[in-house]
Amino acid sequence: MDQNSQRLKGSEIVVKCLQEQDVEYVFSYPGGAVIPLFDAFYRMEHNIHQVEPCHEQNGIHAAEGYARASGKVGVGITTSGPGATNAVTAIADAHMDSTPLVVFTGQVTQQLLGRDSFQEVDITSITLPITKHNFIIKDITMLAPTIREAFRIAQSGRPGPVVIDIPKDIFLAETVYTPQTPYSLDMNRPTPQRDALNRAAKYINRAKRPVIYAGGGVIKAGASDMLVQFAEKTGIPVANSLMGLGSIPRDNPLSLGLVGMHGSQECNLAVINCDTLIAIGARFSDRVTGNINEFMRDKKIIQIDVDATEFEKNVEANVHICADVADALPKLYNLVDEKSYPEWYKQIEEWPLEEKPETAYHPKTIIHHINKAFEDAYVVTEVGQHQMWVGQHWKFKFPNQYITSGGLGTMGFGMGAAIGCQFAHPDKQVLLVAGDGSFRMNFTELTTIRRYNLPIKIFLFNNETLGMVRQWQKLFNDRRYAQTDLTDHAVDYLKLADAFNIKNYDVTDLESLDQTLEEIKDLNEPVLVNCHIDHDEGVYPMVPAGKPIDEIYYE
Repeated sequence: MDQNSQRLKGSEIVVKCLQEQDVEYVFSYPGGAVIPLFDAFYRMEHNIHQVEPCHEQNGIHAAEGYARASGKVGVGITTSGPGATNAVTAIADAHMDSTPLVVFTGQVTQQLLGRDSFQEVDITSITLPITKHNFIIKDITMLAPTIREAFRIAQSGRPGPVVIDIPKDIFLAETVYTPQTPYSLDMNRPTPQRDALNRAAKYINRAKRPVIYAGGGVIKAGASDMLVQFAEKTGIPVANSLMGLGSIPRDNPLSLGLVGMHGSQECNLAVINCDTLIAIGARFSDRVTGNINEFMRDKKIIQIDVDATEFEKNVEANVHICADVADALPKLYNLVDEKSYPEWYKQIEEWPLEEKPETAYHPKTIIHHINKAFEDAYVVTEVGQHQMWVGQHWKFKFPNQYITSGGLGTMGFGMGAAIGCQFAHPDKQVLLVAGDGSFRMNFTELTTIRRYNLPIKIFLFNNETLGMVRQWQKLFNDRRYAQTDLTDHAVDYLKLADAFNIKNYDVTDLESLDQTLEEIKDLNEPVLVNCHIDHDEGVYPMVPAGKPIDEIYYE
């Protein structure tokens, strides 16, 4: 036996393997099937911090927020049965947004599998469509190799979640454990083909009206600086998907901001009228493209993505470059000309709409005032109108500054994600912008925020309605507001914050907002700011689902 080897229980091997991977935090909730694992954490010496949420879904959202903010793999632990199924929504969310997670689920003992035992569910079958891979451990000797493989899978190529289901008897069984160093992530990474790079460069150099469409893959690859260099050399404006915001500073003259259903008029018109579109780490979501045929009209499309399954999924491209964005962009940079497009810039500059006055109290100015007070903060959102207002109006400065649920659009995502983000960056300011509908789904996690004294600043956009759904009912259902208005059972959120011993403020105008911001901007404790807004406020511009992105609704 190797001199570094030792005989350990399965529960102890899990802890040792997490140490191998330099895991700092696990977001974990106890239960019968994982008692041996929690006991191992309690008994053993290690530097891993366990964070306990109030609900498993929020715990896995916290692991997502930690992963997004830190660039590391997020780790979650649940018990069997309802503990595992409570995590499913967050696992699906991570899958849609390519967030690297390893989620350990407890399971009944192997002799009870398949017998409808207490708290037994087949979580590997349930999560098969929403994970990069999943495992059930039935041999103790495979436990350590599987954990190591799970971490490799989660963070290599296109990142995503991996589930490891561990029966209770595996936690209690013993085998020899031998330490190993983590896998290198350079293994099997696709290399950009020279022919594809050359063809892409020819299209780019011939373009008269080019646009870069940058998605979350740029940020995942750590290629945001390279994107800016590429854009500035070529002079090509950059449109962002929701997940790509922050990949180029919003104050860069080449930044067009958000594209798609709630994109700005100038950004949408630039994308649909360009003659060459360079899609980098972006998957052509229906919320970006609208009508696919109109989106593709009269343009060459170049698509760069590490995941070959994204090619031809939604859009037919003229050139595919299957590679890590961080590998492909520098090589393409060397092949493209240094250019500028004054006529194209002038055309784009003529498209913006007239803006609302900055002196009025409405969501855009609220966002601008908060942004000014917290310009370097990480901004986490729930899902709904407030999410889009932040995406439209916040001046993002750096990658991963904006943490939101993009692909799945999960109401209730934000509170857990903000908790994870704050653990990833304990010395940075973290904001949560929430709607009252989403907040009702997860406010129990105020317990977690208070328990760990996390100085998260929560801005509650309180319009006493499920605003985004109500907006669609207004536009497309003849104002039949079915189950969206919450005015008949309004909550006193200040009293709720008091119950959790969290400092709170009420805001009804810009003056009270500015006074509150001045008071809280340096507070090292959690805060809730209840921002009252009109329930008829909408997110505009807006492109109806399935319409071309230049067919825009205005307020």
